[in-house]
Amino acid sequence: MKICIFETQHFEGAYPVIKLFDRPSNQITVITSQETYRRFEELFQENLSRYSWIILPESKTRFFYTLYKNLKKLKPDILYLNTISNNHMLFAFVLARLGLKRVILTVHDINCLFESRFAWNFRKSVIHRGKKWLIKQITEFNVVSETMLDYLKTKVNSRPVIQVPGAVFEERFLSQSIEKEIRLVVPGSIDKKRRDYEQVFELASLAKDHQLPLTITLLGGCSDEFGKAIVERAKKSRYKSCKIFAYDEANVDQAEFDRQIDACHFVFIPSVIHTQICGNIPEVYGITKSSGNIFDVIKHAKPFIVPGELTVSKDLESSYFKYDSIKHIIEFLGDFIESPIHYQNWQEKALENSRLYSIERIRQKNLSLFG
Repeated sequence: MKICIFETQHFEGAYPVIKLFDRPSNQITVITSQETYRRFEELFQENLSRYSWIILPESKTRFFYTLYKNLKKLKPDILYLNTISNNHMLFAFVLARLGLKRVILTVHDINCLFESRFAWNFRKSVIHRGKKWLIKQITEFNVVSETMLDYLKTKVNSRPVIQVPGAVFEERFLSQSIEKEIRLVVPGSIDKKRRDYEQVFELASLAKDHQLPLTITLLGGCSDEFGKAIVERAKKSRYKSCKIFAYDEANVDQAEFDRQIDACHFVFIPSVIHTQICGNIPEVYGITKSSGNIFDVIKHAKPFIVPGELTVSKDLESSYFKYDSIKHIIEFLGDFIESPIHYQNWQEKALENSRLYSIERIRQKNLSLFG
């Protein structure tokens, strides 16, 4: 089959989709932007040439003309739209002109797409109408987390819904042991709508009070004033038993990102459960939106720490710790300093759970797509 995968933003989320379609019977073309292509180069390295690549120009007019022209020429059996976060009207126009038989859209923020409301503001009304028109062009909808499936089904009027996770496990696993300190990472770009960084600094402060040796790495770039302020605060922080590291750059390169997660003991995910990513439309992490950090956990087979309110897949139940307060985390981590051998069980459970996300297992769960 001829498969076209479109992605210009979430390169890390498109990676598993590409790998899952990578079978001898498929011809894969990835349509992307120049900047995202560079990130794909970091991910695929010598395997980049296994796929065909179409780099779209930056000019909006040329972007959509090039997209239309190439899709019309390729006539893919499946067009897999992994992220569409803007220009909904133009995407809908292209799709309506093409009339492709099978178009799959990954919905990252369910309410943002389906709960859009008309407004008497010209720009907002165009966005609203564009979303409604785009929805009509889609034959199947995908979400990356099974915890989002039930909610999505209430929005799509009986159209097919699938769940292709945002990561596959390829046996990337680096065993760790706890000796003098516990290493935590908080992955993802520094964003106040996604993660509560006050919890990071509160954890560092309590670690000092309890003489708990920690290293916390904010593993993501900063691109706005909030992010720069958090990085500056991390650099100036002085806690006797806890060190906080941060990156004063827009993006963390893939090799460094992978190295830090491989080296950590736990991934710390201080999610802002009730948030508003898309204007004033509410989203709930774990129900209407999924955290990409969960897929960092899967890819690297790491135990992780999440708020008690966050809905997480039952597949990962034995390798996460849910907290109700930061003091709760301190008590949990303190046990590993007293008895480091206890960490081994958490590590083994994380590996066991990540193996549920192997390429073959996911293909078997989605035979209509990858069979």
